[in-house]
Formats: sequence, C-alpha cells, structure tokens
Amino acid sequence: MLSLTGYRLVLWNGATNMRQGFNGLSGIVCNHIKEDPFKGGTIYAFFNQRKNQVKLLVWEGDGFSIYFKRLSRGTFGTPVYDPDSQTMIMEKKDLMLILEGVEIRYRKRYSKKA
Repeated sequence: MLSLTGYRLVLWNGATNMRQGFNGLSGIVCNHIKEDPFKGGTIYAFFNQRKNQVKLLVWEGDGFSIYFKRLSRGTFGTPVYDPDSQTMIMEKKDLMLILEGVEIRYRKRYSKKA
C-alpha cells in the first residue's frame, strides 16, 4: 500500500510509454525533470498519451517501487496547467482525486495585491 504522507508529488507533463520500467522512468526524472530520483521524498507520476494508465515512481531508501494503475474504461482527468512547463508540483489530495476519477480544474482566484 502506497502512503502519500510526507512525499512531494511531481506530475510529468509528457506522454510516457508505459512499457518503461525503473530505468526508463528514472531516466525521465534525471534527463527531463532534472532531479535526482535517488534523493527520496518525491513521488513522480507518469501518464500515457491516452490518459488511461498511470505509473507512480518512488525511491524508498533501499530501492525503487512502481505503482501502476490501468483503467478498464474511461480516462484520468489530469489537471490543466501551463503547457510550456514539463512538470507540475501537486498536493496529496489532488493525486488521490485523480486516481479516484475526479477531474481537477484549477481556476484563477481573486487575491488582494499588497
């Protein structure tokens, strides 16, 4: 069972080939996200192009773990964000909502400028 408590969550924007395993996904983290996957404390989320499969990559101190989910019908509702950015930092609740089938839409909110 994966616990999301205490982890930073990073969503990769690009479509990922779901045949990739530990080496391929950690290669995306190193070469594209420009982070060290061995540092720990971060869960990386990768979706395929059709958005019906997701893999979560996490370093657990003594090795990598991959959590994989494939939907039998429908797609995951990934958040809408800046297409120029390759990654998005997420909160635990946002990832849980995505995995449960809730589509997340971030809306611009009023903020009082100082």
